[in-house]
Amino acid sequence: MINKLITNQKILRREQGFTIIELVVVIILISILAVTIIPKMQASGGFEEITYQDEVVTKLRGIQLRTMQDTSASQCHRVLITNDKLGIPDDSCSSFVDNNINSTTIVKIIDDTVNFQYAGGTTPFSFDHLGRPINCSSPCQVSIVGQEQTLIVAINEQGYIYAAN
Repeated sequence: MINKLITNQKILRREQGFTIIELVVVIILISILAVTIIPKMQASGGFEEITYQDEVVTKLRGIQLRTMQDTSASQCHRVLITNDKLGIPDDSCSSFVDNNINSTTIVKIIDDTVNFQYAGGTTPFSFDHLGRPINCSSPCQVSIVGQEQTLIVAINEQGYIYAAN
């Protein structure tokens, strides 16, 4: 009985702590995370601009696909760009009717430090039935201008939409 109790105490002592290898591995993992994540958390680092750039690429590709699939002349297939919005305008093709932040056809900038700038021709521009931009010099460029950086979304003459930087 006493031997069994001593053996159980030895087993409990072995299971109560971490080994040196486990501690070293955890310290190394924490230091790797600290080196890569903490500098990004200290400043915004242009994350707003990157987010808007991704959203602009996605919305423009969606508008392009919509234009290629629905070729009726009754729909407005133009892309209207203002200082704080980018997307499909209302049926008159001159202004935005949807001010909803969660709109599926409009990118609306909420942050005052970021805005859109368009270089490449007249706005609004549109896509033809093959997805190529119309009324737009090659490449069409939409700049997302923020405090940290300026990012560009470009559309080449064949219709490929991409983040230019």
